[in-house]
Amino acid sequence: MFIAVGKGVFVPTERIHSVVPDSFVQFGRIKKIYQGIDVVTQFGDENELENLPPPLSASVSLIDASYGKAVKSIIYMDSGQIVLSTLEAKKIIEKIKKGRR
Repeated sequence: MFIAVGKGVFVPTERIHSVVPDSFVQFGRIKKIYQGIDVVTQFGDENELENLPPPLSASVSLIDASYGKAVKSIIYMDSGQIVLSTLEAKKIIEKIKKGRR
């Protein structure tokens, strides 16, 4: 089953690994890293570098389903793809649960 996560963007529910809401502490850094913005040089404390996600590999791809609107959740797929969505994480989880009935 597929769910809509953006304007004309659908993802298969069985391939969703996790959904990160915008209230997550590291949300801003995760979004910037996968958009190609260098956040490592912005840190003043070396301890903060340990909390970064693993470096990008060739198998990771970013799908921006926000079309310039505010990103409210990040969807991690089991295939290594990352989807930026304008829907709230609660709404995405509701859609997944509704489809599994």
